[in-house]
Amino acid sequence: MKALFAQNQLDTQRPLVTESVKRAVVSTARDTWEVYFSRIFPATGSVGTGVQLLAVSHVGIKLLRMVKGGQEAGGQLRVLRAYSFADILFVAMPSQNMLEFNLASEKVILFSARAHQVKTLVDDFILELKKDSDYVVAVRNFLPEDPALLAFHKGDIIHLQPLEPPRVGYSAGCVVRKKVVYLEELRRRGPDFGWRFGTIHGRVGRFPSELVQPAAAPDFLQLPAEPGRGRAAAVAAAVASAAAAQEVGRRREGPPVRARSADHGEDALALPPYTMLEFAQKYFRDPQRRPQDGLRLKSKEARESRTLEDMLCFTKTPLQESLIELSDSSLNKMATDMFLAVMKFMGDAPLKGQSDLDVLCNLLKLCGDHEVMRDECYCQVVKQITDNTSSKQDSCQRGWRLLYIVTAYHSCSEVLHPHLTRFLQDMSRTPGLPFQGIAKACEQNLQKTLRFGGRLELPSSIELRAMLAGRSSKRQLFLLPGGLERHLKIKTCTVALDVVEEICAEMALTRPEAFNEYVIFVVTNRGQHVCPLSRRAYILDVASEMEQVDGGYMLWFRRVLWDQPLKFENELYVTMHYNQVLPEYLKGLFSSVPASRPSEQLLQQVSKLASLQHRAKDHFYLPSMREVQEYIPAQLYRTTAGSTWLNLVSQHRQQTQALSPHQARAQFLELQQHCCASPLHPCRQPQWPQLSQHRDSWTGTVSCGGRACGEPAQCP
Repeated sequence: MKALFAQNQLDTQRPLVTESVKRAVVSTARDTWEVYFSRIFPATGSVGTGVQLLAVSHVGIKLLRMVKGGQEAGGQLRVLRAYSFADILFVAMPSQNMLEFNLASEKVILFSARAHQVKTLVDDFILELKKDSDYVVAVRNFLPEDPALLAFHKGDIIHLQPLEPPRVGYSAGCVVRKKVVYLEELRRRGPDFGWRFGTIHGRVGRFPSELVQPAAAPDFLQLPAEPGRGRAAAVAAAVASAAAAQEVGRRREGPPVRARSADHGEDALALPPYTMLEFAQKYFRDPQRRPQDGLRLKSKEARESRTLEDMLCFTKTPLQESLIELSDSSLNKMATDMFLAVMKFMGDAPLKGQSDLDVLCNLLKLCGDHEVMRDECYCQVVKQITDNTSSKQDSCQRGWRLLYIVTAYHSCSEVLHPHLTRFLQDMSRTPGLPFQGIAKACEQNLQKTLRFGGRLELPSSIELRAMLAGRSSKRQLFLLPGGLERHLKIKTCTVALDVVEEICAEMALTRPEAFNEYVIFVVTNRGQHVCPLSRRAYILDVASEMEQVDGGYMLWFRRVLWDQPLKFENELYVTMHYNQVLPEYLKGLFSSVPASRPSEQLLQQVSKLASLQHRAKDHFYLPSMREVQEYIPAQLYRTTAGSTWLNLVSQHRQQTQALSPHQARAQFLELQQHCCASPLHPCRQPQWPQLSQHRDSWTGTVSCGGRACGEPAQCP
């Protein structure tokens, strides 16, 4: 900026005289002082990141922190991390104040009361930058064997190039203004239909269009221009590959260094790989630098690495201080008590009058009351199951089951999450290692806890005994309209949404729009109290709570919205909807009583519906007068003589007799959907069947994930 002022001979006494100079000054200021030309929002990150503010500018976003300046009384802003819009694939809002920035190789989670405004602003910038961009970002890997095709990995940014000149008679580039079906002719005649042509890493080639999406033009000039970057860095800059640029950055950074102060905590965000040892290196207390096992280690780095590994390995003696460096002495005392509880649960310390359930409940309650202790708990359990040399034969097995339970109840911080996930993935995917099944289950539990919040009700003694015995699921009864029963396998972390998706899948429904139209109800007090469950409600939590209130509770699956059109292929789908719609139809909720005698059209429709009901029961004989009366809404039946109704139903018997019961139900729904004056919308109080007692039995083994934590929604 000083050079620009000097070049144009500008100072405080000489005003700007030309528009071009003004534009040059503003453009230089925007590119040089990006934070100044940004909208700044209050925001926080996960524990250890130090994020206090989020800046959004025309080039990207920056994570900021206010630090004390040398001369300024109020401090100054420090940029912790910066991301260009080329790095951001999209922004999501999982909850009201939560922002999820999905990048090419990572996710950044922030919390802000202005989350909606941030998302809108970022979306607008990205949309505008994508309009005229010649770049796309890969959303999936493409590694073809054909060398003529362009290979890339997810997150790579590809520079689009013009296709080769079209051959004679090749019309794939023509504008088609007629029927869309003509595109199929283009697909057959043109080999490049659905393909793009671009360059990456100095290579060029074709690739499928469906594997990429538009991306903002990368900011080449933002890459550090260091003389020693080497050829790989030059290639990264030339083709703007996010993956290559990160690889160059890793090589340039060198080995990770332990962060020893709060000011260095934010640097940990960029330190790969995400191993538990690397987490310990940054966040554990400084290891004692003394020889181990009588061996004198030569270098300082070797001594520190050895003691860090020891801090992540099994110990037979209780801890005297927390693993993670906690400043509060009271938290440090909680950490030592927590570690003793872990040892008791694993059998490496005496229970002293307590039961396994008492120890577990105290541990879970401590993590629930003090969120800052959750990472410490995870690190302690991981420590005790790593290189376990306990004299107790089942110590390591009980440690893994403790981890399985903790992952179902409490999430870890975003700082620990990638490290813990990497640990569980290594344990589950490395051939020959024990406990691979439960390691995978812990990983699945952890992901569900992060998504749904974790279980709320402490496990009962029956559930705990089942989990300690290796049984991770139980059979739970769900009732569908018409008395249909479904016994589903409920795992530790099964939520109401999982049940809805499983039953919908059985009805051949796979779209999320369809899932939104079904709800699980909990029914108590002999059908007098009906309450819908939140989709985030854990079924085992609901069952535990309801068993204390009403042992005769029921769980009911029912459709409450009717936006999606009906389908008639799947038998369970048709039967379920027929059983739900029929009672509402017979109560006259889908038709109005005419002021005078019903029209001939209405009589024919109602009589055909009655004939379809009779065939749906798999009856071939002619219905009786009493049966016809049961098939017709009472207010309509009274408008016409019973013999007339019987004659009308008999006229439709020949058509319906050739149908199967499934086809009769499907025709009933289809006719009801088209002929009723009001649309299908039977969301009223159902007629609940008689309650019956059902025993639940625990089955299965802890070989795959499951998590149970739920909370019934308040009844409207």
